[in-house]
Amino acid sequence: MSNYILKYSRGERVKYVSHLDFVRLFHRTVRRTDLRFVFSQGFNPHPVMTVALPLSVGVTADGEYMKVGFDGDYTESEIKDKINAALPRGYEIKAVKRVEGKEIDLTKIDRAAYVVEAEADGVFDAEKFMANTELIVPKKTKSGVKDADIRPYIYDLSAKPSDGVTVFKMTVAAGSAYNLKPDTVMDAVNKYADGVTVGFFKAHRAALLCGDRDFL
Repeated sequence: MSNYILKYSRGERVKYVSHLDFVRLFHRTVRRTDLRFVFSQGFNPHPVMTVALPLSVGVTADGEYMKVGFDGDYTESEIKDKINAALPRGYEIKAVKRVEGKEIDLTKIDRAAYVVEAEADGVFDAEKFMANTELIVPKKTKSGVKDADIRPYIYDLSAKPSDGVTVFKMTVAAGSAYNLKPDTVMDAVNKYADGVTVGFFKAHRAALLCGDRDFL
């Protein structure tokens, strides 16, 4: 048995695939190869696989992570090539690393970098926006929608016009301790940025990070 960290991307073609459907899709993909999963013990065994931070429906990504157990001594390039050959278009394994123990601990992910392309009226002043001491907007929680101050969880934010849209780049809290989605940041822009109204936008998660560090 060996554990591997897989870094993968999700493109426009498959951005509306839900997290559970992706997990099932990945199980079927591996079965189409000669790779062998490690299975859990118990009454209902299932492949040993953990996705680091499930991606919201409609969001594309370049740097997603999962940890998978394989029953065999496979090389990193062998796993990458075999899975990529079987994956549907839109997904791609970008890198594979064999790990021992908690050499790479995906639970340490605490922030995410996003690129958001938005239809926006007005000129957004990122420096002025970030100077706010609080940004209180409705945020979904496990107990419902509540007003929350998201300012402490926006670590970096910039914006510039490009080809008729405004491109926002942001680094925000992500993970089990606090998870901030770009949708909520756009709500704050609409509420606190003078003269700026954000309409339709699409989000891309460029990286999952531990502090300022990427894993692979």
